[in-house]
Amino acid sequence: MKEVMFLASENDIQRIVSRVVAEMKKGETPIIEEQEEKLLTTNEACEFLRISKPTLHRWKKEGIVPHVRFGSNIRYKESDLMNLLKNK
Repeated sequence: MKEVMFLASENDIQRIVSRVVAEMKKGETPIIEEQEEKLLTTNEACEFLRISKPTLHRWKKEGIVPHVRFGSNIRYKESDLMNLLKNK
């Protein structure tokens, strides 16, 4: 195999790297970061909705308030509660 050497200035290398990076970015799709969903406890959900625990429990059973179960823990998505307030 033949060995080839190139002499290049720092500016030449920077331009080459910039062009390569620009070419690589052409095919990229932008990454849209999703906001992390905030999960609320029962107490936090009651405060958020300004209702009592029995009311929250009844609404949960009736399917009015969506919830997430982690083992024996129940959490409420803040976005679901916001939608509930907007639609009522």
